[in-house]
Amino acid sequence: MDSELLAHQARAAVDTLTAQLRSLENEQTALLHSLQLTSTTLSTLPAYNSIAPTFSQIPLYESKLARLKSAMAAQAQEVDELKRRAREANERRRRNLKRIEEARRGERERDRTVLKAQARAVEGEENGNNKERDDGEAVAEGEVKRAGTPVRGQPREGVVKTVKRKKRARQVEIQ
Repeated sequence: MDSELLAHQARAAVDTLTAQLRSLENEQTALLHSLQLTSTTLSTLPAYNSIAPTFSQIPLYESKLARLKSAMAAQAQEVDELKRRAREANERRRRNLKRIEEARRGERERDRTVLKAQARAVEGEENGNNKERDDGEAVAEGEVKRAGTPVRGQPREGVVKTVKRKKRARQVEIQ
């Protein structure tokens, strides 16, 4: 039963393929006839001998055109890749600048808190062990009178804050 069905399907497939082959053969015959007519028509033209070398160059120009097209496609792909890399580099640069700015902001905040804490400590000690200097101002022991510049505001007299920066660690001293 199955073999009869398979044989019937195979005969149908062979018949369709045979019909397609006949159709292709007829089309090829018509194309060859058209080519012969075109060739004879062109050969009867008075200037055919001057045109014939140009016609023989057509396959060469078609191959050059195909090479140029593939080269342009490769360059377009390379440009797209370079644009993608440029976008990635800009994104990395923005992230790095943001990270650096956050680190600087954190350092400034730490400096402010340390300076505030030291200023409070110095103000508390001023009442305890003050010495009289030759210019008449009281300076705590171990303290040098110089103008310090806080992060915000006007410079304050009498408190010196030396900030030493070493890589990521900060040390703050009072002189």
